Amino acid sequence: MQSMNDAIEKLRLKIDALAYGPYGIGRHNGRVVMVPLTVPGDEIEATIVEDKGNYAIGALAEIIVPAPARQQPPCPYVGDCGGCPWQMVNYETQLQAKQKSVADALRRIGKLENYELLPIVPSPEQYRYRRRIRLHVAPGRRLGYHRLFSHQLIEIASCLIASDDADRRLDAARAWIERLVSHIVELEIVESDARDLAVFAGKVDGAIASDDAAAAKVFLAEHPDVAGLVLFGKNSRRSWGADTIVVEAEDGLAMEVDAEVFTQVNREGNRLLARELIDWGAFGPSDRVLEFYSGAGNFTLPIARRAGGVVAVEADSRAVVNGKKNSAKYDFKNIRWIQAHAPQAARRLREAGERFTKMILDPPRSGAKGLEDDLAALGAGTILYVSCNPATLARDLAALAKKGYALKRVRPVDLFPHTFHVEALAELVLE
Repeated sequence: MQSMNDAIEKLRLKIDALAYGPYGIGRHNGRVVMVPLTVPGDEIEATIVEDKGNYAIGALAEIIVPAPARQQPPCPYVGDCGGCPWQMVNYETQLQAKQKSVADALRRIGKLENYELLPIVPSPEQYRYRRRIRLHVAPGRRLGYHRLFSHQLIEIASCLIASDDADRRLDAARAWIERLVSHIVELEIVESDARDLAVFAGKVDGAIASDDAAAAKVFLAEHPDVAGLVLFGKNSRRSWGADTIVVEAEDGLAMEVDAEVFTQVNREGNRLLARELIDWGAFGPSDRVLEFYSGAGNFTLPIARRAGGVVAVEADSRAVVNGKKNSAKYDFKNIRWIQAHAPQAARRLREAGERFTKMILDPPRSGAKGLEDDLAALGAGTILYVSCNPATLARDLAALAKKGYALKRVRPVDLFPHTFHVEALAELVLE
């Protein structure tokens, strides 16, 4: 077995697959070795940098024979920046790996079978797809992304996965943070679906300095292509100019959302995902729908267009405020918003004896663990689960299967090209 003392020794490996993570997977004497920046089909030399017992982490030393699926990354920061660890893998191979990561998790973790795994939906754009980018701010007000496996900042001049409008505002974003007195740790450049409208949202560690108000007003006067500025911290928020963006989940529903509130980064991919969910749900006037983790209403409003009623549960108070405003804007009187954490709301709804025909789950990466008992008691015949983590999706679907919900079909959707992240839509039916 390779030890830490042998780290300078090079191992020759054939990379067989991509992991759900920034690694290619090879084997040496039957032991798994995971090496970043590699492609299935590569023959490489690697050194062991971390011994994990039953597997090891390697570093790429040399590509001996490049894989047919290997491509030249167009971004100059690949290898340093941790944002796009699959950019050297051609897109078709990325899609195959994401499809496999969903199938493997459902089989290994969920022990699930007898369902239909539908082909993955590709992202409409492989580059320039992010309408919002989150950048870290390092000492000296340097702006960029973290190095792979590190909190060291890689300062960037441009980002190929950012939308054109977001990318061209990087210099303006630097100019703003250089004027700030507040201790800013993250900055998001958020592009609106409304034409040529963007907002900068800075996350502050500590208090928001009063001097930043005057600086913000001067900055906006000098940069008419920036619609607004937001500074927010744990218990505080200040804004100047327009502090909301427009999100269109489907035609005719232009929702206004606070810039710092979560929205999907891939505009066209989000519309495809929403359309698939609406098609699968086949919502009608007789449906009473319960939606957990609703956010500001990305799915809620399109569902309310079709269903008899929707109860939307969301923990983020600002998202709920946005959802209520947009409900009023479109005169949706059939939406009831509940600001609460999902387990609390589920318990209260069950105790109140409420019943629903269909249910939507769209949790964060941690999933919806522990909800299954209350969900089963709420009577929904169909559950549509939108996941951004195959492992927690598999865990939660297995728990719901024990409550009588059979998995019928799963559709992976790629919203994040050049990363290992993948969305999936699953349909469960009560049997």
